[in-house]
Amino acid sequence: MSGAGCILLLPARKRLRGELAVAPCLQQIIAKGEVIDATESGELGQLTRIFDIAPLGLPAAALSRHFDAGDAGSHVWLRADPAFVQPEMNGVRLMAVGELGLRADESRALVEALQPLFGDAGMPLTATTTQRWYLQLQTGLRMPRFAAPEEAIGTDLGEHLPQGEDGKRWRALLNEAQVVLHNHPLNQARVKAGKVPANSLWFWGAGSLPDEVISGVSTLYSHEPHACALAQLSGIDVKLIDSDVLPGDLDDCALDLRGARDLAALETSVFAPLLARVKQGKLHALTVDFADSHAWVYRRRHALRFWRRSPRDWA
Repeated sequence: MSGAGCILLLPARKRLRGELAVAPCLQQIIAKGEVIDATESGELGQLTRIFDIAPLGLPAAALSRHFDAGDAGSHVWLRADPAFVQPEMNGVRLMAVGELGLRADESRALVEALQPLFGDAGMPLTATTTQRWYLQLQTGLRMPRFAAPEEAIGTDLGEHLPQGEDGKRWRALLNEAQVVLHNHPLNQARVKAGKVPANSLWFWGAGSLPDEVISGVSTLYSHEPHACALAQLSGIDVKLIDSDVLPGDLDDCALDLRGARDLAALETSVFAPLLARVKQGKLHALTVDFADSHAWVYRRRHALRFWRRSPRDWA
């Protein structure tokens, strides 16, 4: 069996519903396991604890393009996802990015309306899904910093727009795109129907595919684009779990559960059965890696640490 055991990628602890008391097996893992030095938080931190990425970074647009279409190649990509912004008294608030409930035909119509704007700027706009739209950029183009959606959702749009001289062009393009989208009959119809309009774009994730990706596990169970793309680039197996029943062999793998929100459900379906496998010698190790940079690894011998008391809460 591999020393990696099973690594669980989990959301930030504050995003899980339920008190720690409802998860006694997780309490054991935290109390008796070894603390892992997980200084980097968020998606980049979690994925770089599984993958060695060179150069270091998470080029989100190129990775998701590779996952969606397999044609990222050596090109530079930028996500230009459909977004919903809401005017307010003191500015404009970013309310949603990507998940706007667009149908495939609606997505195509809006992209077609925007293509002349971006085509004239030398950056073709395409959509692989209704949530993920892409700009293919020229190699060597100077780019400002683009904020990821999770940094900006629910805040004033102006606080997170690309800044400086390099950002000036992108702010102008965004303004023109907003005019096109606001005036599009499809969005006007969506507003009349009480639906969220795609009245803006969100630029983020610029970059090209890594030169090299090496994995620390042999299998990844996930449906998240960035994780799956890294797994594909590293040459390991990518699988999905199609039910609540865990696969029989979970050694030397990573299990992506970052979309989970119910702590009690995780306890029943994941923590309890996997902890039992470790204690029975059927699983080499079990690692819980939370997105807020807290992680522990539990091995069979750790059950002997009887003097360690289970924590009552996350602190």
